Amino acid sequence: MARLATPSEVALSTDTTSLLWLDQRGGTAIGDDLKKQGQKLTVFGYYRLFLYGRNMTEAYPNLAPYERAFGVGDGYREPMMSLNLLARPNGRSAFGTELFFFTPYVGTNTRAADNVFTVNLGLNFYGNFRTDIGKFGIRAGGIHWYDLSPFTIGVYQVLDRFSIFDRTPWEGVTHLNKYDSYFESGSINPGDLRWNNQAFQGLILDGRSLPGGLGFDLFWGKTQPNGGLANAVIDPNLTIQNPGQAGNIPTYQGFSGDRRTLPSYIAGGKIMKKFGTGRNSLGINTIYSHTALDSISNDNMNYQVHTLSVDWEFGKVWVKGELGGGSFESPITERKWGEALMLRFVIPKEVSVLPLDIQLYQIGKDFYNLNGEINTNSNPEIQRNFATNVAAGQISSGGLLTQVGQLAHNRRGINLNTGVEYKDFKFNFGWGLAGEMEVLNSDISFVHRINGLALSRIYNPFPANATSATVFGPYGRQFSFFRGVAEVVQTTDIDPATAAPLTKKYFNSVDLQAKYKTKLNEKALYVFYLGNLMAAKSEATLWPTLSPESYLYVQYHELDVYYELFPKFLLTGYLGLERTKGGRFTEWGENDLPRDQTGLGIGGGFDWTLSEATGLYFRYRHMDFEDKNFVLDKYKGNEITIELKTFF
Repeated sequence: MARLATPSEVALSTDTTSLLWLDQRGGTAIGDDLKKQGQKLTVFGYYRLFLYGRNMTEAYPNLAPYERAFGVGDGYREPMMSLNLLARPNGRSAFGTELFFFTPYVGTNTRAADNVFTVNLGLNFYGNFRTDIGKFGIRAGGIHWYDLSPFTIGVYQVLDRFSIFDRTPWEGVTHLNKYDSYFESGSINPGDLRWNNQAFQGLILDGRSLPGGLGFDLFWGKTQPNGGLANAVIDPNLTIQNPGQAGNIPTYQGFSGDRRTLPSYIAGGKIMKKFGTGRNSLGINTIYSHTALDSISNDNMNYQVHTLSVDWEFGKVWVKGELGGGSFESPITERKWGEALMLRFVIPKEVSVLPLDIQLYQIGKDFYNLNGEINTNSNPEIQRNFATNVAAGQISSGGLLTQVGQLAHNRRGINLNTGVEYKDFKFNFGWGLAGEMEVLNSDISFVHRINGLALSRIYNPFPANATSATVFGPYGRQFSFFRGVAEVVQTTDIDPATAAPLTKKYFNSVDLQAKYKTKLNEKALYVFYLGNLMAAKSEATLWPTLSPESYLYVQYHELDVYYELFPKFLLTGYLGLERTKGGRFTEWGENDLPRDQTGLGIGGGFDWTLSEATGLYFRYRHMDFEDKNFVLDKYKGNEITIELKTFF
């Protein structure tokens, strides 16, 4: 997933002449006053004080002296204060920017460099023009949030199957609206356009309502994979102070890569046609990414994707799909083409008794794109082009245990989702099965969901344009990404001479969710349960289980409870359990047995809505993790966060 930012984006709708801006208290609004010509400068924003403390009573080796830490901010690049400025000098154009402020409150005399005041998203310009032949738009300047299609430029769409106990930095002050929205639709930030878009910097031109129902997009610029900053260290290990004595935690001083000074870019666009009332459409989408590897030679790394997408209604059944191909090439990798096909059928309960969402897909091993929804990190021929097998921001190395609905290349599979409501209950069920198309990689990856966020605050992957992930842990197999931690598992059924894998792998996923909303003593009560079962096996089975054919079996169980004790004061509770079992053809620990991990998270806190625009949020988490057969892989500790957020 792509990195998400705080909700202060200012964007212009390409379908209207209205300025679309995000109400930071949690919703979306079109400012009627801003539709008028010649608006003056408008200023709005928020202040977010985030206090963080931890006490690791049993830490990973070499963490000293950082077992106990207290500070301001959690290490991620999130504004302490965001000040948004926008204006509309005439009826056809607008501009906006976001000012970024941060101070860790460590003093200004000796640590002035720690105090940040900058333009967070750059200075953005927007234009929208109506003519007799159609509507045209232009976006230029700083960061814009953009999507083209799932396979070209897009973000994996997370369903409502995640815990909302830990607040995200981009949340508003919503009191019960957050929990009502999660219960009803799974969304906690309605209208935040960044959830479904990639960060893009450059020039975007678009046209809509053209003759024949045609429309187009054209763009040129940079996304995160070919961005970067000038004059910087590109190896995070070079920034470690006192190696082996301070937990090997990179400082990232001067670390960001030098790609911004090189002629790297991404370009592309789409041509679309709408049919009938406009609900049906076809689109041709294309992207070409060029990354220069050296400022003197002509060495470069390129990939391209070309697809045909469709959105069509057949009676009450909605069909969404995309078909195309992509390739990757570099000085050490010959260009090869890989196919990508996805068909999704959304069937309402009027047709099938239960609502059904069925997805079929096939993604070839040579299809590669870091800007789309597909996870493309398992082909060793491509991965050898990078400094490590785990790039910064990447959530896998080798075969990832994917959530239901999450796609990966070199796989052919199916995903199914359905749900039912009964009185005050909502039940959701998801099931997925996929198999590798070719034997490629001996690695398997999975995400530590229960305490991953808390652990990533210690071994932080910031900044986002790092070239390599932060690898940590006593066995060097865990790595940190934005607000999470994953782990790599090495399989052992390999060719003893070449270390090449011998067996295709199959991946199962099952999601079980229950949501309950009621009142206790006339006060709102919410109870949310989420269970996830995942497995990687050497043969296809309908249900994820631990068996002799299993490489890895992971289960997660999370229970969230929220109760409005007093008006505007809500108690929060959390209980999470994670169990991971390795199969016989994976690494064995000191006890001559494979992985046997247990992770436990216990949390509590409160939400206190002080006013319509101000909230105070307290969270406590106890974390406990142990692998019985890898004796060094264990930790225990506590984390406290206090967030004060106010909008103006």
